[in-house]
Amino acid sequence: MATAPGPYAPPAGTPPVDVAKKAGNIQLMGILSIVFGICPCCPLVGLVLGIIVMVQVQGVLTMLQQIGSPPDLVGKVNTGKICAIIGLVLAALALVGNVIYGVVAVMNR
Repeated sequence: MATAPGPYAPPAGTPPVDVAKKAGNIQLMGILSIVFGICPCCPLVGLVLGIIVMVQVQGVLTMLQQIGSPPDLVGKVNTGKICAIIGLVLAALALVGNVIYGVVAVMNR
């Protein structure tokens, strides 16, 4: 059963809701990877979030190209990717710092 466009149909040219949500989620996870990467108690969470973003970015960019590459959603995905890279670096540095701190603490006993 096909439905005709009516007053409740989405406007023409709007991206599907799931793609828009994925772009927003990528941006959010990228920002959170920085936050958790800085946090000395849980850099592993930042590392995991950064990896998740890096894995999903290319697929979402491909979906966005299929619907005409809306600049606002492409911007969200690119922002998430850049934040994820920063978060990965910060999380890696925090993990290395925590390991060094642990080794030094054990050696000083």
